[in-house]
Amino acid sequence: MRIVCPSCQATYQVPDKLLSGPPRKVRCARCGADWLPEPAAKPPAGPSAPPPDLAVPPPQPPDKPSAAPPEPFIPRESLPPPPPLPPLPTEPQHVAMPRAAQKLAPNAAAAGTGRGQALLLGLAWAASAALLGAAGWAVLARRADIVALWAPSRRLYQWLGLGLGLE
Repeated sequence: MRIVCPSCQATYQVPDKLLSGPPRKVRCARCGADWLPEPAAKPPAGPSAPPPDLAVPPPQPPDKPSAAPPEPFIPRESLPPPPPLPPLPTEPQHVAMPRAAQKLAPNAAAAGTGRGQALLLGLAWAASAALLGAAGWAVLARRADIVALWAPSRRLYQWLGLGLGLE
């Protein structure tokens, strides 16, 4: 049986046995529209060939080859079930260190995660805290210079209650 999508006019050749029985929805492979195909209409009984004066010229071959017709819609119920998923790992997986990290720290793989790394991490946090503390102290101690260079900062210092000595 030949069916045509009502949305995009795509045509499909579907075996009659797939569409026999109660009406079933089909889905267009091109545009995704769902519809109930109607049975093919019987051609009217009449002359099989038009009169010679009204004959239609034979169709010309297209300039470009047309795309392959879309495959017919296959109902989900007729597809085989998907394969089962692999089981999740129960033990942590070891991940290899990226090459860039190996170049930066070639001995890190040999050292492992020990006291040395914890010490370096603690020093990095302490250095970050010291740097932020020094920046905060400079903003407070040099507020008169900052207000002289950037006048709108006066409102910030006053809002924080630190505008003493600036007026």
